[in-house]
Amino acid sequence: MPTENEKPSWIRLIVKPLLGRQPSLYPIEEWDSLIDVRIDKLQVSALSGDNPDKEPYALALKSGLYLLNESLDNSHEISQSITNETGSYWHGLMHRMEGDYSNAKYWLQDAGNHPIHTDLVNEVRSFLDRQPGLRAIEHEAMKAKIDVLVTSPEWNSSVFADAVELQVTLLQNPDIEAWLTHIQYLEFKLLLAYCYRQCYGGELVELAE
Repeated sequence: MPTENEKPSWIRLIVKPLLGRQPSLYPIEEWDSLIDVRIDKLQVSALSGDNPDKEPYALALKSGLYLLNESLDNSHEISQSITNETGSYWHGLMHRMEGDYSNAKYWLQDAGNHPIHTDLVNEVRSFLDRQPGLRAIEHEAMKAKIDVLVTSPEWNSSVFADAVELQVTLLQNPDIEAWLTHIQYLEFKLLLAYCYRQCYGGELVELAE
């Protein structure tokens, strides 16, 4: 494991603080304006090593960093120009966070069965299985959506988007808010790590610890 001084400065100054918190389901403005400035200064050519095959993932990595910082417009400006499934994924996540749920589901469906979904399903199921309060959910529609997330063998982006919409626009239940926010964090972390892996071949989360 590299020492703190051996890690790239952008991992220490950008990734580490971003992974140390969970972004809101419905953010109002960027979390840290200085981090936005630091992300802006990241050169895609440096992230991709000037490899054109890696450039879409370098762009996706930068878009994802913006989204973890709750900087929706900056993330969207990049993700909408990425034509692969990972770009569509970040594009959909941005629309989900801004509350445009139907558009979010369109782009999340366009991303298809993304490579992170197997790990995401397993991590979400493990997390929800440890939440005793799930049995106390009284709202039938939300209960049904959570049941899908627990029992489905595949990740269902549309159901999760529906659950977020129901929570943000109607229920505003603090326990459900915490569960869904953590699931979103798991999703973001896996997708960001995937982008980093396509660029560098290493494990971003371990470097950020």
